[in-house]
Amino acid sequence: MLLAFSSSRRSALTGAGACALLPIAARADLPIATYCIPGVTAERCRGVFWETGKLYRKQGAESVVVSEGDYRAAVASLSGLQNTLAGLRTQRSAKDLSAAAAEARATLRRTGGWLCTALDEERRYDSEFQLNEALAALDEVDRAGLAGDEAGLAPGFGQTSLLYERALKSLDAFLAGLPELPTAVL
Repeated sequence: MLLAFSSSRRSALTGAGACALLPIAARADLPIATYCIPGVTAERCRGVFWETGKLYRKQGAESVVVSEGDYRAAVASLSGLQNTLAGLRTQRSAKDLSAAAAEARATLRRTGGWLCTALDEERRYDSEFQLNEALAALDEVDRAGLAGDEAGLAPGFGQTSLLYERALKSLDAFLAGLPELPTAVL
């Protein structure tokens, strides 16, 4: 027992001595992602929400001055889209509702986004928020219509129909939040 203890002690001392003679390895330069810690690593937080505490806005996304006629025509086209979608409430097929939601989403993204650029900063922020909610609701209708099997459900009680009602309410809220005239000024 005494022999086993001394040999292990001798091995430990030899190993420690050998390690002391080895050169110290330099820190490896690996591409490790550095994280932004608010208040600690400010130089890595450039352009991040936490740097300033204010919402990030894309550069070049400034308001555009739009004529009243063009603005009213765009609002009228979205109102027509709203009426068309409201007329499809009684559709029996989830696939038809899904297709209508997909077409409406494309039109709403293009026209609604353009309308938001014609508003001043505060109204634009609110309108973009409502627009994004309406787009997300239409996306959910499209997804549910493509994925769901609602064959055994009564009309209007399927997931697609219920999401469709929510999308219509979101679109109504977006249109109700738009002012009658463009508010952007240079």
